[in-house]
Amino acid sequence: MREVVIFGILLLNLIVQSSIFPFIEVFHVKPDSLLSLVISFALIAGNPTGALVGFCGGLLQDIFFGNNLGLYTLQYMLVGYLVGLLHGKLYVDRIFMPILAVIPANIVKQIIMLAYNFFARSGMPQEKIFFQVFVIETIYTIVLMPLIFSIIIKLYNNKFMRKKRHFPKI
Repeated sequence: MREVVIFGILLLNLIVQSSIFPFIEVFHVKPDSLLSLVISFALIAGNPTGALVGFCGGLLQDIFFGNNLGLYTLQYMLVGYLVGLLHGKLYVDRIFMPILAVIPANIVKQIIMLAYNFFARSGMPQEKIFFQVFVIETIYTIVLMPLIFSIIIKLYNNKFMRKKRHFPKI
């Protein structure tokens, strides 16, 4: 049941990102709600859930928004795995730890994007991308993180997420 709910959340995130977030852009930068979801699941459930949520969410973004299959998948899966390593090692409160995890997670994500742009010879000015995209996206994601984390932690601790469905034998 848990896997179905998580996949439903990822699909809902995809719909919100493509329909609502384009209207709240600041300097052509949208909030990264998938990063917030990946961090939330990685802090709550650890690995392999964090890495799998990052993989599935990144793959959905690659299919619907990306030009190259695998770039977003790699970014979010790596972030999910690295943040998932913190599960059980740190006290995760409702606000401070998830917000603090956004900054290094976004740095990892942007380093992968900068490396891709460098090797693809995209010709984009790296300094402008870093300051415009990284700083604004990080602030946007930090503002969004407490809301998403509190929803995910309530949902994840609900009893229907622990139920196992069994089909009757015929």
